[in-house]
Amino acid sequence: MNEDRFKESPLLTVRAADIAGVVVVAVEGEIDVDTADVVLDALRLGVESGGPAVVADLTEVSFFGSTGISTLITAHELAEKHGTGFHVVAPHRAVRRPLQVTGVADVLSLHDSVDEALAALKPVPSE
Repeated sequence: MNEDRFKESPLLTVRAADIAGVVVVAVEGEIDVDTADVVLDALRLGVESGGPAVVADLTEVSFFGSTGISTLITAHELAEKHGTGFHVVAPHRAVRRPLQVTGVADVLSLHDSVDEALAALKPVPSE
């Protein structure tokens, strides 16, 4: 998967790129009832691509409510079924706080940057 651009709307832009064999799905805008399917479709394609992990980059998400939480839970469950790692980049309060309040942050692997998420995927050399 090189860089793919998914359906865009005034409220949402979703792009997927392959970075060192990991699919990074970057989302910009609002994740709500009208846009969540586009995000989930991109994450599903990332999981089904056969790579070791998918990173959902939500750095540029400006609105994130219960529908966004459900979308991430569904993607997480799908990744588990495929044996694929699932990491979420959520450095800003708009996304991180709803995940923390609902307890979903305890289930997902949250990171502050894409680089941090990718670094978490690298095996630690044994001593």
